[in-house]
Amino acid sequence: MLINCPRCGFQQPKDKYCAQCGVDIESFRPVTPPLWKRFFSSSLTQASVLSLAAIGVGFYVYKTGALKKEVTAKPARTIVQINTYSKNKGVAAEQAAPAEVFESASNQPQSASAESPNNLTANTPDENPGAAEAMDAKPLSTRAANSPEGEKSKERTLAKTSSPQLIVHYAEVDRRALSAVYESSRRTGQFMSFGEYTAGILPDIGKRLNSSLIQILHKEIRSLDSGKSLQWSYGLKDRADPSVEIGLTTFFEIGELDTNNLRGNLEIQRTWREQSPNGGFEIQRKSFPAIFELNDETGFFMSGVMPTHSNLENEDALTAIDIYQILKSAKFRSGESDFVIFIEFEKGQ
Repeated sequence: MLINCPRCGFQQPKDKYCAQCGVDIESFRPVTPPLWKRFFSSSLTQASVLSLAAIGVGFYVYKTGALKKEVTAKPARTIVQINTYSKNKGVAAEQAAPAEVFESASNQPQSASAESPNNLTANTPDENPGAAEAMDAKPLSTRAANSPEGEKSKERTLAKTSSPQLIVHYAEVDRRALSAVYESSRRTGQFMSFGEYTAGILPDIGKRLNSSLIQILHKEIRSLDSGKSLQWSYGLKDRADPSVEIGLTTFFEIGELDTNNLRGNLEIQRTWREQSPNGGFEIQRKSFPAIFELNDETGFFMSGVMPTHSNLENEDALTAIDIYQILKSAKFRSGESDFVIFIEFEKGQ
């Protein structure tokens, strides 16, 4: 018969003395540990402490997250922040820094016009029944905006309204003019390049847009309301997969708005047929976000968001949409020009 030593636990045949530690097995009585030690060694006590700790950490995380959400109006997903620049103040004191990176959306085949990354509300004009056949390929949100009647209506609205306006220009810019834009933005200290795309603050934007080396493809004018966000799209259904809309979607969310300044979160989302690692072409979605602050003396620009080829069988239908007419440009396809988005803020009267 085998027994365990009550002192050291050694297992041996039944005997009076332990063969390992020599203790008298029959007369040995272990010392009772202190009450506090027995309390903390209890599995019930340990489980209770762990539960309380988990509850405390969860409460702290909840409170911290709620405080963050209350204090800041920034979306959780941003890449670049471009601060304000004023002629009177010079370069902004705080240099913008990269923050969190957007999630990759290349594996999301849903339509760009049907999705908003920050639950932004679509701002969709009425459909223009007199648009040309090629315009029918566009989503509803851009048909009236891109027709001549729509542009005239917008200009009349702008002249009558007293509300602040967001003015967005989609343009083809000659490389010489683009170099001058980059240099002017660098002097503000609010210029950032991320390899694929570039963004920055641009002083005297009105004079820049009058250059003969800048061709405006489309001008979008939107009234600003601090309680609303904006979304609009330019694109057409992919012939191979009609559930996907090829093109660019613009999302704009107001951070702060007063009569002289605008702070907002911008995202250009591109859904495009691009070359995949295996050599074929597949639908990919990429996001180009930024946060900027403007007054009526400064503008904002973003370049590098448009590929030089659509890789679509029905490219003619896409290039019937004004902003994609750049795909017909020999200068753009050869890299002598680039697609640039300029943004102006016009304060209310």
